[in-house]
Amino acid sequence: MSTERKGFLDKLKDWSGYDTGGEAAFPLLVLTLIFFFDEFDTAAFNTLAPNIKHAFDLTTRGFGNIVLINFLIVVLLAIPVGYYGDRLSRRALVIGGAVLAGLFSFGTGVVTTVGLLTLMRVGNGIGRLVNDPIHTSLLSDYYQPNTRPKTFAFHRNGERYGAILGPIFAGVLSSLVGFRAVFMILIVPIFVAAFLALRLKDPRRGGTDDASAAAEVEKEAPVPFRQASRMLLTVKTLKRQYVSFVFFGAGLVPLAIYLPLYLDEVYHLNDFQRGVVNATNAAFTAAGILIAGRLTQRWLGRGLGFPLQPAGLAIIAGGLGLLLVAASPFLALALAVGFATSFAFGFYLPPFLTVQALVSPARVRSFSFSYGALFLFAGAFGFQVFLGGLADSQGIRWAVGATAPFFVLGGLILQSAKRYVTADTEKAFKVLAATVEMRHERLSSGERSLLRCASVDVAYSGVQVLFGVDFEVKDGEIVALLGTNGAGKSTLLKAISGLVDPVGGAVFFDGQDVTHLDARGSTQLGIVQMPGGRSVFPTMTVNECLRLAGWLYKRDKEHVARATEQVLEYFPILRARGDQIAGNLSGGEQQMLGLAMAFISKPRLLMIDELSLGLAPTIVGQLCDIVRQIHAQGTTIILVEQSVNVALTLAQRAVFMEKGEVRFSGPTADLLHRDDILRSVFLEGAAVSTNGAAPKKAKAAAVPAKSFEDARVLLELSNVTRRFGGITAVDDVSLSLHEGEVLGLIGPNGAGKTTLFDIVSGFVSTDSGKIVFEGADVTSTAADRRAMAGLGRSFQDARIFPSLTVAENIAMGLERHLEVRDPIAAALALPAVAEVEEEVAWSVHELIELLGLDAFRNKFVGELSTGSRRIVDLAMAIAHRPSVLLLDEPSSGIAQRETEALGPLLMRIKDEVGCSLLVIEHDMPLITAVSDTMIALELGAVIATGSPQEVVNHPRVVASYLGTDDKAINRSGALSPNGSARRPRRRPPVTTP
Repeated sequence: MSTERKGFLDKLKDWSGYDTGGEAAFPLLVLTLIFFFDEFDTAAFNTLAPNIKHAFDLTTRGFGNIVLINFLIVVLLAIPVGYYGDRLSRRALVIGGAVLAGLFSFGTGVVTTVGLLTLMRVGNGIGRLVNDPIHTSLLSDYYQPNTRPKTFAFHRNGERYGAILGPIFAGVLSSLVGFRAVFMILIVPIFVAAFLALRLKDPRRGGTDDASAAAEVEKEAPVPFRQASRMLLTVKTLKRQYVSFVFFGAGLVPLAIYLPLYLDEVYHLNDFQRGVVNATNAAFTAAGILIAGRLTQRWLGRGLGFPLQPAGLAIIAGGLGLLLVAASPFLALALAVGFATSFAFGFYLPPFLTVQALVSPARVRSFSFSYGALFLFAGAFGFQVFLGGLADSQGIRWAVGATAPFFVLGGLILQSAKRYVTADTEKAFKVLAATVEMRHERLSSGERSLLRCASVDVAYSGVQVLFGVDFEVKDGEIVALLGTNGAGKSTLLKAISGLVDPVGGAVFFDGQDVTHLDARGSTQLGIVQMPGGRSVFPTMTVNECLRLAGWLYKRDKEHVARATEQVLEYFPILRARGDQIAGNLSGGEQQMLGLAMAFISKPRLLMIDELSLGLAPTIVGQLCDIVRQIHAQGTTIILVEQSVNVALTLAQRAVFMEKGEVRFSGPTADLLHRDDILRSVFLEGAAVSTNGAAPKKAKAAAVPAKSFEDARVLLELSNVTRRFGGITAVDDVSLSLHEGEVLGLIGPNGAGKTTLFDIVSGFVSTDSGKIVFEGADVTSTAADRRAMAGLGRSFQDARIFPSLTVAENIAMGLERHLEVRDPIAAALALPAVAEVEEEVAWSVHELIELLGLDAFRNKFVGELSTGSRRIVDLAMAIAHRPSVLLLDEPSSGIAQRETEALGPLLMRIKDEVGCSLLVIEHDMPLITAVSDTMIALELGAVIATGSPQEVVNHPRVVASYLGTDDKAINRSGALSPNGSARRPRRRPPVTTP
């Protein structure tokens, strides 16, 4: 007996009467059989809805609530089922679901109370919920992509055949022996189908997409739930499909409730008649599935996204059909339109499922098919809450007709997804291939990639910033990431570290997919980012920031203590400033603290955004040495740096970005021979010219020597001193700024430069001394009064309004010059206000053009890069039209090309605005080119005053500030063809003054 049964099953396994592209049809037949009997139960329940309603004495809404509760619970459980379908044996889930459905179907025919009936239907629904996600996922991995349309059509028609035969069977049997016997009998065929499923095998996930790749990916750890959700929602096609599910859910569930009652209450059909009608509807649905299954293969030849167009049209047609059914005055018309509507709903399924299988990443494909249940739940719940009592209050016709608009809207949304399908499919295959390659590298003993970005897309508020970025970093490498402001460098770092969620592509770290991992998870893996200009906690002390940096390793106290001591040796000033609030540190000291905190976090991959931001040349030279030491300890480093000179002294390889795309990747020496790229970062270019001559040095704004002794003094400081606790930040400083003069202020980090600016602009009071502005003593005058008098100020960290656009921020800078400030006049839109607003608009337009901010005009400042924010800050300072303008490191964070152009721009600003400039700057080529006079500070005191050449060659300035690293000093100077900075005129040896 067992031998005969085995022979029969073996023959069934090899049966090839259905064209599956050469694959055995046994899995398709078994899964279709399970689907058939599960739908048999559902069809019987729908057909016998009036009988069940009367037997349990339910209202229309009460019966609908049973159906809805069943649906909602099943829908919510579909998500974990799909999630575990990517982890557990799908064969076991199929068998368990079939057995569960059979048991609770039997229970439906036995129970006598409403509560138990609800429980039985929920249990049956739980058993059936594996059919959509698990069955579809299995079929995707059993059969090749080119046979999937017909495969899905055959499988879905198992459901339709159950819907055809179930109503007839239920109607006949119920009329003979009652509705309960219908459900009690179904347990037998369902158990038979479950027995056949024991012979199924679990296929390899993604095996029909790429067999070798799937074999490798199978060894990877499953994707966590949260990460899998974020992965699916970044696929544009799936996102549109899920949104359409909200509207489908609002229509499908009420339809399942109301249609059987519609036939009973409007046309008074008995059990048998309703069974025949439902069976005929199911037959038309099956016909739609069969025809669409054959056509979908042809539609794929016209484009991977084309199938969604007829799928969307079918849903729209179905919605309009339901409206006609609800309005039909007689039965024949209602049935004819209903049959056509059923055909349309079946027609939509094969193209929809085929496209979803194509765009879903193989590792979360089961989850993809179940995730839509969440959106179905939202739609169904919303309908029941707002329109659930429509049938009882307005009649069943209104209830059926109310479902029509939801299908129309859902179909339109589904159609709109077609333009994304090709790109999403390519990315799904590319991510699979990248996963395999990373795994091979991880298992090999040779050189391997620690980080790989594959076709990464990032968007802010619908505006795409990164476009298919491919970026790779080998283990133990130092890579310089270069580019102009707004190129997407900082955004790429945020995508790698989990601060922003990519909308496309994948990020792999040490072979693990971290695309949608959050920032905490990334940090735990060893991905540490030091953000440019924002790397400290300003309200905490230095020591507290250092302690907080070791939060992940609080149990490894030895590491935290050792690393903290090491960074304090690197940066002795942090030890001295330990009890000082981090926000009160100079910009350079904050950079040191940020790098120290990043080092304590034990990085495997350290991403430094703007290493030299706000740092004096001698500190930049020290930091370069420290970065090399960190690298020597085994840390891989990505360096985003606006100074190409500084970046190329550290990096072995350079990657250049422009407008969100990678333009160049290769050894740094090769970058120097790419004229097209170097013109983007240098004004003159740094490569060897076509005739082999060395490049010209970048032009500086030559300022002839000029005496200002006879010029009017606009700003004068006399013996100004300021102390913080026991620290003297500004020590007896005196200076004079004349009309038309540019006074440069230099000095090492912590010398008191920014504090001096705070004193001049009124944000910090003096302990002693006097400040005279425009002939008036302003020592005790508030900051706003000094600003109204014509004192302008830019800040090192670009203190502007992040929630306003660039144009709105610049308009704020014009506030001092508004002739009308009356809010009532503005509210009434009086002519004088309109005239002022027009003048402001023109001024903003001129400033945007002057500073090259056209591309950012309507962007929020919070979305801009560090360098772009600096330029906006400068534009606001210019808009103020001051007589004296204080510029705190205007080149900080600005790309090297813009830095070289900044000198002539500052001179133009001085001439056109008619203001004098007091400038703090660490970029020596820039500050020496624009300054008429320079002052050097050290520990808050003036150590040198004179012409730029006199000051930069002063022995104390050389020893304390400039140091000996030419690349750090000449950070915006041109490069020689071999990559080294052009050496400045040799300075005299350092001697004690």
